[in-house]
Amino acid sequence: MDEDNLLDSHPDLADPEWRKHAQKDAWLGSKKDRKQFRKQQRRAARKPRRRWWVFAVLLAILGVTTTAIVLVGRRSPVQDAAPPNPTSVPDVAHVDLARPFAHTPADTWPKGIDGITSPAAAAVGAFKAEAVADAYAQVKQAIVAAGLDPAVLYRHDPQAFLRLFAADEREQLAPVLARKPSKDDGGFASYLTEIADGYHLLDAGPRTFGTLTARAGEKPGELAVDAKYVVAYAFDQVHPETLTSPSEIVSFVRVDRVFVVRGGSGFAKTSHGLWLDSGSSAVSAVGCAAAKEGYLAPGYANPPSGPATGGDRDAPGYYDPKYPVPTLDGCPD
Repeated sequence: MDEDNLLDSHPDLADPEWRKHAQKDAWLGSKKDRKQFRKQQRRAARKPRRRWWVFAVLLAILGVTTTAIVLVGRRSPVQDAAPPNPTSVPDVAHVDLARPFAHTPADTWPKGIDGITSPAAAAVGAFKAEAVADAYAQVKQAIVAAGLDPAVLYRHDPQAFLRLFAADEREQLAPVLARKPSKDDGGFASYLTEIADGYHLLDAGPRTFGTLTARAGEKPGELAVDAKYVVAYAFDQVHPETLTSPSEIVSFVRVDRVFVVRGGSGFAKTSHGLWLDSGSSAVSAVGCAAAKEGYLAPGYANPPSGPATGGDRDAPGYYDPKYPVPTLDGCPD
């Protein structure tokens, strides 16, 4: 007999009530299976997303940590580095020709004339604010021509300096500046800074620090400008590995000088303009033999034994114009 006929002839299969319950059970079972299958699919889908979420969190933590480490690494040298003492130069310190002023007061000074500042120009006596501002500009030009211009530094040519003064003052200054400096009236006791032959400055300088202050002059028609400043010069050295202190390549010229601008009917036309009045100067960390001849040379030009050191060798006035100009220069007599 055919197996299909046997199933059709089975008593349970022939019972309508049984078939009804069997169909319902089959439908419910299928529904349950579908629900279970969908749950499994959702779980499977959530697992990759959970893995990606955990991975993203780990990446974020790593990024924050790395950034913090980089920032700390960048800030630490600045925070840990001690600022230079503004009134002394260490006897022993690392010397880097790329940063020759490091470990000296001049490390933060501006290059060129910009380190010498003046207050906002205001009227002084008969001189209006515009005239005071012009006087400040003339004095700055004179300082540049006296100690920053390559013409005077290397060629020892004072003409640019002389042209800035009144005609009568030029007539008096010209013969003084034309004389060859001597031990008795060295260049640092006069008006110009001239580099000794054979030495050259690095491109990092010179640097300046100081102030200009205008006041009424002693006579009617005179406007005085007090100039108190320092110029730092950094010299080249072909054997930097032999250097043990920045004082061997960085020299300081400290100046207090009074300039006077004359005008008005109380003076002849040939006296109108800029004049030099009183002044004093000192040098620090220089080649002593050159200094005695009136020229500027670096400290490494001294013999290995070094110069004799006086009590004023590290006087703060060498580096800070608010202090008096020192009376010693650290060189033997």
